[in-house]
Formats: sequence, structure tokens, C-alpha cells
Amino acid sequence: MITSFWNLSVTIGNLWVLLANSSVKGATVTAYIQSTGTSVTAFQMFFFAGFALLAALLFALYARGYRMQDNYRG
Repeated sequence: MITSFWNLSVTIGNLWVLLANSSVKGATVTAYIQSTGTSVTAFQMFFFAGFALLAALLFALYARGYRMQDNYRG
């Protein structure tokens, strides 16, 4: 069961990458990215790094409210 949820999360992540990469492949988007002076590959790397940073910040905000439990003593 745990492995099936892991595979589901990997599938959703792969679909997210597929959608993000296919949206960059359009001619107008590619021309806009190249007009900024960066390559498409560099733009994708910065985009995914920014998305990972956003996800980490959201997780940190969620984790601050998590109450710690000590099940070993008491």
C-alpha cells in the first residue's frame, strides 16, 4: 500500500514535469525566453529550482505547527 502511494506521487510529479516542459516548447514562449538572454534549459532549471524552494517554504510553514511527540519516554 505504501509503495502504491509512492508510485502515485512519482506519477503526479512526472506529469507536472511533462506539463511544464511541454508548455515551454511553444514557439512564442521559446522566443520570449531567448529574448531575456537565457537558454530554455537554464530557464527550466531556474523554474524548477524556484518551485522546489516554494514547496520547501510551504512545508516549513506547515512543519512549524506540528506538535512533537515523544513516544519513548513517559
